[in-house]
Amino acid sequence: MLSNAQIERFSRQVLLPEVGGRGQERLLAARVRVVGTGTAAELASLLVGRAGPSLVADDADVVVDLGGDPAHTAATAQRAEGRPLIVGDAGESRVVVATLVGRPCGACLPPNVLAVDGDADAPAALALGALAAAETLRALLFSPNAGRVHTLDLASGTFDVRVPSVSTDCSVCGGST
Repeated sequence: MLSNAQIERFSRQVLLPEVGGRGQERLLAARVRVVGTGTAAELASLLVGRAGPSLVADDADVVVDLGGDPAHTAATAQRAEGRPLIVGDAGESRVVVATLVGRPCGACLPPNVLAVDGDADAPAALALGALAAAETLRALLFSPNAGRVHTLDLASGTFDVRVPSVSTDCSVCGGST
């Protein structure tokens, strides 16, 4: 049960029908691990932390990997052990965030899904951090049963959401195509 201080602090979230008191209790009980450095990881940590979950360095309910390195993402996926994994990267004109639940996992996500052009500038990094934080909170509140990929094209101003494709056998999640 939320204390009076918690109700006051999180009152805007508690008022949202999607969150409510029970959702806020779930957020306060949740643990999130953010992997990565730079503006995107810092913003994601700040936004998730302000919503209530504890930020941890070890065992977590949701893992957020904003490192942008596919090999590192595969290693993070093995440590996520079936829990939701939020991965993302940003470039000069594109931001991609994938929520991975079940299959595909971070180890078998095709590398071209997160392929971005160049290094992220400040607006792209901020968009990546905010989108990753939103997906983290969604995973904590609604326990998704399928993954999805968000693509924000900064040059054209378009936003796309789709189901990630699976193209390889995977020793981590056990799937095969």
